[in-house]
Amino acid sequence: MLVRRESRTGANDLHTIYRPCTVDELLGNVTNRNMIKKGLDSGDLSHTFLFTGDAGCGKTTAARVIALGLNCEAENLIMTSKPCLECPACTEILNQNSLDLKEINVGMDGGKDAVTSVVRDLPSSPFNLRYKVIIFDEAHKLTPAAQDLLLKVIEDGYHHVYFIFCTNKPEKLTSAFISRCNVMHFGRISQDLMLDMLKNVAEFEAMNYSLEVLNYIAEESRGVPRDALVYLKQVNDEGSWALESVKEIVGLALDEESPQIVEISKALLKCDFNAAVKLYDKIKKKTQAESVRIGIAAYLVGCLKRARGNNNADKFSRALDVVTVPIYEQGRPGDYKLYNYLYKISKALR
Repeated sequence: MLVRRESRTGANDLHTIYRPCTVDELLGNVTNRNMIKKGLDSGDLSHTFLFTGDAGCGKTTAARVIALGLNCEAENLIMTSKPCLECPACTEILNQNSLDLKEINVGMDGGKDAVTSVVRDLPSSPFNLRYKVIIFDEAHKLTPAAQDLLLKVIEDGYHHVYFIFCTNKPEKLTSAFISRCNVMHFGRISQDLMLDMLKNVAEFEAMNYSLEVLNYIAEESRGVPRDALVYLKQVNDEGSWALESVKEIVGLALDEESPQIVEISKALLKCDFNAAVKLYDKIKKKTQAESVRIGIAAYLVGCLKRARGNNNADKFSRALDVVTVPIYEQGRPGDYKLYNYLYKISKALR
């Protein structure tokens, strides 16, 4: 069950104030949860992890839970799966002002020079906490030189340093790098568990919720808790809890037989990028880019199955390589990504 905690940074989004802070609060991924719990409670946690899985499935959250468990000062334990969340160490981590917990967005700064700075600082003792915890988000964007620089560090390690690398594209990391990490894959959670989570939050927030709407959100969020909580706040802010309104907020579900998807897909088959864009512009206010992407992908899979000859099949396969990558962004960022997909698909089908 999720627990509500006011954000120390001032953010009031549901996915922030209900972010898990202990191992027992993590949703789904039971095997990973058990391994992390046992490692913390036994004091024998691996020093280097590689967390893989789709965006929004809990990789960075689990990394922060580990940071709390390693450094909690309650009861003078070496480490624990149940941090108190009140001691000075826990408070520093929760307030995101600890010098010993570094979260590095590799997408912004993943070059060799940035990693050199981190590595140079590792031998020194922690400033305030018991252990230094270095979290690399979007680890797949580490340059080859940066990965090579980290190889010996993560293999030999330091007693006072823990590394956690998070990525949704582990295939872009070198095999030498991956082999030195304890790899855990974080999958999407079941629809039943998602529904339970939404009911838990809706009841605690005293929302006048509709079970039908919660079911719809649970289904449309496709196993990603962060997306589900974002949708839930938007729906509650709108206030009507009418299913039609919810569909507009979440994005009206479209499949390969929907007239809008058929029209866009046929424009792409003609390699007419401009026509596809105009058709999408007509519906983008009522549906999310991700729903359109899924519909186009389903349509192209049907084309692939019916393809005659390898040349035609290869074209559809190249197009599917583009459109089978999920779009997690909503609003304009999602639109921008889909426009790029439409162009690449029309180019692949020439």
